[in-house]
Amino acid sequence: MKLLAKPEDNGQNSRRSHTSRNLYCGDCWNVLRTSKPGSVDFIYIDPPYYTKREFLSQGRKESTRRMPLHFDDRWNGGHVEYLRFLALRVQLMHSVLRPEGVLLVHLDWHIVHYVKVMLDQIFGAHGLINELIWYYQTGGASRRHFSRKHDTILVYGRGDRHYFNAAVVAMPRSPKALHRARWPKGARISVNHTHKNPDDVIAIPALNPMAAERTGFPTQKPLALLELLISAFCPPQGVVGDYFCGSGTTLVAARRLGRAYTGCDISPAAMQLTRSRLRDV
Repeated sequence: MKLLAKPEDNGQNSRRSHTSRNLYCGDCWNVLRTSKPGSVDFIYIDPPYYTKREFLSQGRKESTRRMPLHFDDRWNGGHVEYLRFLALRVQLMHSVLRPEGVLLVHLDWHIVHYVKVMLDQIFGAHGLINELIWYYQTGGASRRHFSRKHDTILVYGRGDRHYFNAAVVAMPRSPKALHRARWPKGARISVNHTHKNPDDVIAIPALNPMAAERTGFPTQKPLALLELLISAFCPPQGVVGDYFCGSGTTLVAARRLGRAYTGCDISPAAMQLTRSRLRDV
């Protein structure tokens, strides 16, 4: 485990160090093992998806163009070995979370059903807050099945209470809905209820190949998605953790939103890319 960026501290003995920023290169198991229990408010992980593939690409930024961006999603022991690997790390994430903290695990159809059962065992079935669907239109079509156009984000809370800011993610109601509200008969909402909570299907577009924020890292997620999730589930002075940070999107979103953060990835190329993106914020 290698600390790439020393934490910054405002020198106050407060509940949180709002300016704390830590980057580690290494296995997140080592990072989590030595982390302070109950110190993180929001953890998002985008771990390997059990695709049984090896991913290799080149960075698009000048600082990472000559360094291959690589991760191996092949598992000699099959799904049993994958689940053992992930469970050991999620158990440590559970202990690192504050009592009101939340864990978000981003996966797709390959293994999400097994991981949900695993999370029920660690957090308790009552810990499930949301099963979010991230819907997008990119990706291939098939003549053998319906096109696979969504990922699943499982949201679990450590305790009975968790932070959720409905106001920052509220969506304007349609003119048609507000027009109906003016008629007292049959109206389900007040005319003053101009906004509503988004539902659990998030239709933020995936990054297209020419998107300005694209780094070249395989499986990179859009900033808009992470900013939405952090705004909803992490308090303004909270601490964000991403222990499979890849291209660093979670940490960039946290920095843009003024949250403290801790990031980790086993790939030196991924951490170099993350540092480069954070410098540009």
